[in-house]
Amino acid sequence: MDLKLFFDPVEESILDSALSPSAFQNIINLHKVKKINLRGIRIALIGLSEGRGHLIDYDIAQVPNRIRKCLYQLTMSLDHDGILDLGDLRDGPSFEETNLRLKEVCEYLLSQEILPVIFGGLQNFTVGQYLSYESTGKLITLLNIDSKLDLEESENPIDSYLGNIFKYNPNYLFNYIHLGYQSYLLKESKLNMLETLGFDAYRLGEFRDNIKEVEPIIREADLISFDLSAIQSTYCPDTTNPNVFGYSGEEACQLCWYAGLNSKLCSIGFYNITAKLDEDIKTAQVVATMIWYFIDGVFNRIGDQYYKSSDYFIYEVSLNGDENNIRFFKSKLSEKWWMEIEETYQKSVFLRNKMIPCSYNDYKTALNGELPERWIKARSK
Repeated sequence: MDLKLFFDPVEESILDSALSPSAFQNIINLHKVKKINLRGIRIALIGLSEGRGHLIDYDIAQVPNRIRKCLYQLTMSLDHDGILDLGDLRDGPSFEETNLRLKEVCEYLLSQEILPVIFGGLQNFTVGQYLSYESTGKLITLLNIDSKLDLEESENPIDSYLGNIFKYNPNYLFNYIHLGYQSYLLKESKLNMLETLGFDAYRLGEFRDNIKEVEPIIREADLISFDLSAIQSTYCPDTTNPNVFGYSGEEACQLCWYAGLNSKLCSIGFYNITAKLDEDIKTAQVVATMIWYFIDGVFNRIGDQYYKSSDYFIYEVSLNGDENNIRFFKSKLSEKWWMEIEETYQKSVFLRNKMIPCSYNDYKTALNGELPERWIKARSK
């Protein structure tokens, strides 16, 4: 694939020659005018300037460059090589065509084991991000960080795009996880629908006192879609649906750090940024910092996905003579925990999902003779 055909190069006007050698701008590779070289690339940045996927056509052409200006100034470790900014994806004749272009580009990058980091655009670009996994032949988990559920019967695509994913044939969605919803923004019938489908949803306040418990949830994801309206408007005022309540900027960065550390995750998108507040760069600063934390997390991955016994402490918990004994794995390197679902051994399509991320609290629950809720949900799938 000739990626040059799909992208407008990074504009020279946003580059700052006065930045230090350790600035993000000077650490990464930039697509300017020459041939795009993917040799040694681990992460590819993709800007989206398309704003037509909404009843209101947003003029968000400058959003990616606003984020770049903030991101490029941040200090990045000199050994974090293998990052490429591809520039902005060129708009197609229609929003649907642009979404298909995103799908093609991400599909190609995934085939080259390059992780796409998408920023800008509206959240219904999650469809293109999701469709890029079809050719992988794997059952995948989509994690959506959003204050509401975009599963409405609406003419507005930004409020209804999840239906396109849930109904898509062939179905390769193993699990959908909704993180950070706010009860007063979500119809109970939609929440019940998720439960009926066997999907998971977690309230914003559920982990407010212990955000570390979110880490095993994020560790399940193959791809993440982040609606920036899920962050408090104090930090991110320039979004499609500014919200007084939500994650703080610090919590959003913590979620991105966990996402980066997840060796299973191979794409992430940051969506629903606008340019309504022309003089306010606060939102761009927060998003740039979130991307920085995500990338830093990627370069700190330990590689826990192989589950070699020599790299783990293995604990088997007997539940009062019940045949459902549970084996727990604790990594000697990262100290992260997993539970094993034995029933999937002979079902090859489920093999990559047989190890369920969990926490030490799940192990303590099993020691007390109770089945951890994560284990019950995973086994039902």
